[in-house]
Amino acid sequence: MPTTVTLNIFSGRPNPTWILPDEAALELRERIHHQPTFTTAGPPGAAGGLGYRGIEIRSDGGAEPLFVHGGVVGTPSASPNIVDAKRDVERFLIGTMPKPEHAPGMAMTPDTLGVVRELIEKDLAARVVAGEILIPILLCPPNVGACAPPYEPAVWNDPVTQPHNNCYNYANDRITNTFAQPGRYHNAQYTQLTCASVQPAAVADGLQAAANFTTPINDGWYVALVIWPNVDFHWYRQDKGGCWSHKPGGTAARNYDNSNHIITNPQTADRGGYTQFCSFMITRPCKVRIK
Repeated sequence: MPTTVTLNIFSGRPNPTWILPDEAALELRERIHHQPTFTTAGPPGAAGGLGYRGIEIRSDGGAEPLFVHGGVVGTPSASPNIVDAKRDVERFLIGTMPKPEHAPGMAMTPDTLGVVRELIEKDLAARVVAGEILIPILLCPPNVGACAPPYEPAVWNDPVTQPHNNCYNYANDRITNTFAQPGRYHNAQYTQLTCASVQPAAVADGLQAAANFTTPINDGWYVALVIWPNVDFHWYRQDKGGCWSHKPGGTAARNYDNSNHIITNPQTADRGGYTQFCSFMITRPCKVRIK
C-alpha cells in the first residue's frame, strides 16, 4: 500500500498531501524504529489550533495513522508513543515535501509553499514542551443572535464527523462531510485567499456582512471571517453562551485561541498566521446553503 503524508496546517482549505516514494517510506520506518525512548505524552499538534500542527502518515487506508509533531511520534493506540527528541523524523518528512507542480495533492502555489515552509521552520526551531492546556476563564460577552447554537464540541469531535467538516461547516452549524468551501454550493467559489474574494463567496451562500456582533438578530447568529494572507481562510462563530468557538480544519472544535485563552472576540484573539480580520457576518439557517 502507498504511504500517504498529510501536512496538517490549513483550516478552511483541504490540507496538502503527497505520496511517499517506496525508498523514503522504508527510511521512515527505519528512523522511527531506531528511536529508543518511549513517552506517555502525545504530539502537541494533535490538540489542534491554527497554523502548523504536524504530519499524519497513513500506510493503509483503513489503518490508524501515525502523527508526528513537537518531538513525539504518536503511534496507534495499542502502542506507546516514541520520543523524536531532535525532531529528526519530523524534519525528514518535511524534507520529502514535493514541489506543488509535482504533486496534485499539494494544491499550493510556489509563493504559498514558501510561506508554509517558513512557518514550519519556525516551529521546528522552537522548543516544544508537552503538557496540559491551561485555559483562563473570562466573562463572555452578551449573545444577541436568537438562534445561536450552544457550544457542544462533542457533536463535531466524533471520528466520523471531525475529519470531514471544517471551520466553515462549524461556523454555519452545518455538517455536510464535504469540507465546505465558501461559494461552492452556488458555483461562486472564491478565486483568491483574500477578504475581497472569500467574503463575497460567503455572501453568495446566503451570509450577510455585519459591522459588529452587538445588534440583535432574531433569525441567525454571528460568525467572523479571517484570512492567512494568500494561504488560507478561517471562520469563528458566537455560541449561545456569548463566547466564540471554532474548528480548525479537520481537528477538534474548541473555544480557545492559539494562546489558550477563551475567545470573547475573534477580532482580538490570538489567531496565529490568520492576521487579516475581514468582518463579522450573520448566518441564517433558513437561508444559507453550503457544501
